[in-house]
Amino acid sequence: MRIGKTLLSLVGVLALGSVLAGCGNQSTAGKSSTYKYGTVTIPAKDGSICNAPNYIAYEKGFFKKNGIKAKIVANPRDISDLEAGFASGKYDAQNGDFQYLPAIQNGAQIKAAGGIHQGCIKLLVPKNSSIKSVKDLKGKTIGIPAQGSTPQYVTSIALQHAGIDPKKDVTWKVYSTDLLAKAAQKGEIDAVGTVDPYAYQAQKQDGFKAIIDNNNYSGSNKMAAMGMKKQGSCCYLYLSNKLIKENPAKAKAVVKSYKEAADWINKHPEETAKIELNKGYVSKTKFINVKNVTQILKDEHFDLNLKKGKSDLSYYIQQLKQAGYLKKDTNNKQLLKQAYWNPKLN
Repeated sequence: MRIGKTLLSLVGVLALGSVLAGCGNQSTAGKSSTYKYGTVTIPAKDGSICNAPNYIAYEKGFFKKNGIKAKIVANPRDISDLEAGFASGKYDAQNGDFQYLPAIQNGAQIKAAGGIHQGCIKLLVPKNSSIKSVKDLKGKTIGIPAQGSTPQYVTSIALQHAGIDPKKDVTWKVYSTDLLAKAAQKGEIDAVGTVDPYAYQAQKQDGFKAIIDNNNYSGSNKMAAMGMKKQGSCCYLYLSNKLIKENPAKAKAVVKSYKEAADWINKHPEETAKIELNKGYVSKTKFINVKNVTQILKDEHFDLNLKKGKSDLSYYIQQLKQAGYLKKDTNNKQLLKQAYWNPKLN
């Protein structure tokens, strides 16, 4: 999941009568006997560890194996540039999480195609904080990387399960992701909603405590009571509606490439970590090293699960509606149909 990749402003461009231009509109000039489906351009270079399927599908040849010539390019820092890239057809597919749902409801022409990994998002408090549970967050100030970001949504789900209105009973304050932990230590905010590796680092280096963890792989009843779905998908593979409609065979080849990459990551987390770091997809630091990146990859349990991805997305539609981030009259089944595509791979 890319850091701070809020999509509240995504609607403005993607819903303006244009659709996300997928690979299906590319000329035959980009095709060859090796790449029978032509090219795809994926904005994935943003330093995120959980973007591993993009890198591995490319580096280990899964795109090429399935007839696709992939270009992995930088993810724009300015969200408006990302919006324009999708609207114009400059970009074709990418990892994204369930925060895409409000944008899809408002017209973004993309569909999820399988949950790609489990949680990487936590709500943390400093080690000496008096906050011990979600109920203690009422009236507090919570730092997040962006309004409409997945850390805000995950926290909001837990809040509404505790009877706290996420829009009235807490204050949200935006900080750059790398400054969130410092802001909490200075007392500028009471809690931090953030993503790995920043959450992992704050816990390991500075003793932050996790109040909410959306990675409920173990099936913790405590986390389930907060709305954290057991083994629920956090990130999904997204494709343009145009690609799915106009070239379903190519769309399936993209999905197959990601599925094979996710399976490989799950079996080879250490080698994946080395590829991410040595190829420069993830910046090395004293903390962001092979050992720690390997552990984060293990914890995220990569697996492009098509059937379960649909049920997970259905669950988050329900949760975001209850938390007030989807329209009150949302037809859950209709939105799921609008937001999800199962390519039914053999």
